[in-house]
Amino acid sequence: MDDNDYVLAFDHFYTTNHIQILKSLIPFIEGEQSGMLPVIIKYMELQYTLSLIKKGSKPTGEAGIYACSKGQGEKDEKGLENNIEQIYNAVHRYLAPNEEKEFSQLLSAMRTMKNMREMQQMLEMLQSLNPDSDANATNGFGNLDINEIMQMFNQNGG
Repeated sequence: MDDNDYVLAFDHFYTTNHIQILKSLIPFIEGEQSGMLPVIIKYMELQYTLSLIKKGSKPTGEAGIYACSKGQGEKDEKGLENNIEQIYNAVHRYLAPNEEKEFSQLLSAMRTMKNMREMQQMLEMLQSLNPDSDANATNGFGNLDINEIMQMFNQNGG
């Protein structure tokens, strides 16, 4: 979703057609009245949003606005990582330099953890393919040394 799409989705769920009409009229209003129109529009948006909250209404549908893991299966390991990347893509241009750096570090750490999980799964798979190996061997793969394991891992797209 493009950054502007999030704004449009928000407006779609938390604004009425009448409020949108008033927003469209702002450039055509001249004089002293033009100064108060944005304030009135914001007040109307607030009233409408509060009325939705009071009713307990929530946006529905695929285009809804969700929190980080909302709508994701609890066992979906990729869900949180993908949502954080989507959140980053939506907000990165508004981040201060130090916030940008921290967010990048978080994403990098998550990618590293994902790669480690994949490597662990690959090593477990290799171990299951060679059940006759000495279980007490240091690497768990009998005669294979770490270089051969890494070469196999790289050949399998690791």
